[in-house]
Amino acid sequence: MTISSPSSPYLDGKKLNKIEQKKAAKDGLSVGNEIEKFAQLGWEQVDETDLQLRLKWYGMFWRPKTPGKFMLRLRIPNGVLSAQQLRVVGSIVERYGDNGSCDITTRQNLQLRGVLLGDLPEILNRLKEAGLSTIQSGFDNPRNVTGNPLAGIDPLEIIDTRPYTTELDNFLTNNSKGNPEYSNLPRKWNTAVAGAKDNFLLHNDLIFHPVERDGVMGFGVWIGGILSSQMNSYAIPMNAWVKPDEICRLTDVVIRLWRDNGERNTRPKGRFRLYLDKVGHETFREQVEDLFGTLTPDPGSVFDTTPRSHYGIHPQKQNNLSFAGLHVPVGRLTGQDLQDLATVSLNHGSGEVRLTEDQNVIIVGLPDDRIDAFRADPLLKRFPLEPGTIAAGTVSCTGNTYCGFALTNTKDQALAAAEQLDRELNLPEELKIHWTGCPNTCGQAYMGAIGLTGTKAKNSEGVMGEAYTLTLGGSQGPDPSVGELHRKGIPADEIKTVLKEILIEKFGATPRA
Repeated sequence: MTISSPSSPYLDGKKLNKIEQKKAAKDGLSVGNEIEKFAQLGWEQVDETDLQLRLKWYGMFWRPKTPGKFMLRLRIPNGVLSAQQLRVVGSIVERYGDNGSCDITTRQNLQLRGVLLGDLPEILNRLKEAGLSTIQSGFDNPRNVTGNPLAGIDPLEIIDTRPYTTELDNFLTNNSKGNPEYSNLPRKWNTAVAGAKDNFLLHNDLIFHPVERDGVMGFGVWIGGILSSQMNSYAIPMNAWVKPDEICRLTDVVIRLWRDNGERNTRPKGRFRLYLDKVGHETFREQVEDLFGTLTPDPGSVFDTTPRSHYGIHPQKQNNLSFAGLHVPVGRLTGQDLQDLATVSLNHGSGEVRLTEDQNVIIVGLPDDRIDAFRADPLLKRFPLEPGTIAAGTVSCTGNTYCGFALTNTKDQALAAAEQLDRELNLPEELKIHWTGCPNTCGQAYMGAIGLTGTKAKNSEGVMGEAYTLTLGGSQGPDPSVGELHRKGIPADEIKTVLKEILIEKFGATPRA
């Protein structure tokens, strides 16, 4: 695999932090030619920067919590997977026994745990044969392109997002071969395409929202969504409308302006929104016009409904077919779970599943005459159609079981709290409770009606340990907001009690008899 690195005139004269210096010295994509050698050497003999930094360009993440056992992140545009792809992923996870697992991410994606470097060449080949890729799925690259999880089957969709998310993913990654034009960005980059009015995707750097202008269906453009340690804010309208065949060109212009001019020294300030605010929104729009051409004003794309719940069985736009939304507790799957999901999708549906941003699974294409048999499938005891209202809205990042940045064990604590609170409380409707292990907020804490961000604090006995900062008021829909600070330093062993009090006082929960 030969990938040439571009010259980097946009780095000339810039002060570069240590990470930027390493990226400038050797582009992350260049290690593709060395993966076979790395596998033969063993991780202990691989150059430290290649091992811990540049392999991320191929989705392979060194985990200091589990030395030698890597995390492998895939690319799954729009979260669409076939049963055969599920089986391939499941077989990879299964080979690692108790060390292997799989997480659904908040970008409609999958991350595999316990992967060994010696297996990487074979794994990449198997994924490629199955139509999957890991290229540029981590670090300072364009991440997985997200869209409507119900694309093509949604009775309320404005457009089917799958062609556009696929087109953008192929454009950004050079058809999964690696794209040197976007392999050295100041920080990560998130792109999304909405397909219905309730597809709330405003936490992304660039969002295309479908809206008609003069009888032509195109896209309104929103920019600058950010959830980070430095700032939490939803995207803003750029007052631009593009035709469907212009989305890649506009994406290129927006990324290049930031790539060439964004912060390269103080790493936390490298995100696109911080650059956008520094330049000024009107000035940035003028800069885009200089490169793209005159921008057509947005006729008024809106996100005017609260996101629907996908749980349960619902009619598709196709006659006599339904989809089923299953709850996967905190998004954690085993190899056997993946195989069983593939089997269920083949036995009862079309053989396709969808991943959602709230870490759940949708089974597609259930014929009317298969619904009763589907409801009786044993898998639904593991992944219910109608979870408790607290578990239903619980989202969690990886936590410190695997992630070196996380300060708390989010997945286990979120799972335990949801199970206990659903036993103790009646909550009128699903409530978004987002857990994240550190201020990088991979768990999107500030989007939750209740957000929990990992920190350290002393407990009642004066012992320093795991704790959370709690925010309230995050919402999605017609009047979106990010959460605001409610309380700092809640010890992890007190968090369930605090959540119970808040659910009763502010969200209408009542104790069960």
